[in-house]
Amino acid sequence: MDPEEYSDLIADLTPDLRIETTPVRSAVGRTTATAITAPRSVPHFAASAMDGFALDGEGLNAARNGERIRVIGDTPAGHGAVVLQPGCAVRVMTGAPVPTDAEAVVPVEFTDASQTGPAPEAIRIDSLPDSVPPEWNIRPIGEDMKAGDIVLPAGERITAAGVGVLAMLGITEIESPRIPRIGLIVTGDEIQGTDQASETGTEAAAASIFNSNLPMLAAAVRGLGSEPIEATSSDDADELLSVLTTMQAEADLVVTTGGISAGAFEVVRQALETDYSTFRRLDMRPGSPQGFGRFGTLPLIHLPGTPQGAFVGFHLFVGSLLAGQTLGQRWRKGILAGPDLRQHRNAVTCRPGTFTASGEILAADRAKMPSYASADVIIRIPRGSASPQGSGELSTGAVIDYLEC
Repeated sequence: MDPEEYSDLIADLTPDLRIETTPVRSAVGRTTATAITAPRSVPHFAASAMDGFALDGEGLNAARNGERIRVIGDTPAGHGAVVLQPGCAVRVMTGAPVPTDAEAVVPVEFTDASQTGPAPEAIRIDSLPDSVPPEWNIRPIGEDMKAGDIVLPAGERITAAGVGVLAMLGITEIESPRIPRIGLIVTGDEIQGTDQASETGTEAAAASIFNSNLPMLAAAVRGLGSEPIEATSSDDADELLSVLTTMQAEADLVVTTGGISAGAFEVVRQALETDYSTFRRLDMRPGSPQGFGRFGTLPLIHLPGTPQGAFVGFHLFVGSLLAGQTLGQRWRKGILAGPDLRQHRNAVTCRPGTFTASGEILAADRAKMPSYASADVIIRIPRGSASPQGSGELSTGAVIDYLEC
């Protein structure tokens, strides 16, 4: 089974989150529950794009003849528009409303007026284009957004710029799914927390390894705008079931790592396979062992214990659930900058990669955690042919699938 097929299989494990009202100021990282449309146009009045003087056609013609133009009003930003008399000018600041009959805003630099201080009684325009474009330096109503435009589609993750767009429209609250709470359970007697390290703080105790999966996945959960709930379990099945029972009241989805292969101490598989979870070996590297299920109504995803397998599996499968998309929908297209990538004839292979300055993707030489630490993306290397000679290669310049990580 390819990873895309597996992602389709587990798609119904997406957490079902209630909708809540969220202040726009604290909405970064949240997703929109429904499409958000603009309740008004921006700008909602014809606005000046420059500090300058608004003139009608008669005033522009007089300016071309070298005549001085009488200034009859002054409009700072935030003040109402002044009525423009034929052949006259109104000083307008950037963002201020332009008089209804104005045909252009002539920048102050084109006139003999001072750029600061009170508005002059009259101006002479030193230079004017032979052909003034229609509505020169006037921003029309709805130039940025028109009333009724969809500004954020449903399911869109809100960025800082998104907050700015909503604020421009006067929107102060949105409807958003509650932030998912993701339970993380790292299993294994061999796992040791950094607070249990030896006095040097650099070596794990004999026969133990540092718990890298828990802080790594907690950081990944936060990076996807969710809240991690961290836990560990030994290789005792009763302890694992107890941790899951506790998480039923807290988590929307639980991710476990380790204990899902075919060995004698595979605690996740032994505790859950009969009643709760299903386990598969996927045609992918790294992270072939995978599992999924439900503990009561609590969705479960089971990842391998190796850091590479847990990292890749999280971004491919858990990331898809949290995005509300299948993996097949999430792959993006890029150009391989090199080196050539050998295909495995029996499995889809994942390799870390980084963006080049030109936007192509440079593959790492190895798929070890230090390479993922500096990676921008996970590259998908499709399986090759089944011939004994080998699998084939993705050559430099090939179009490849990738997922940002």
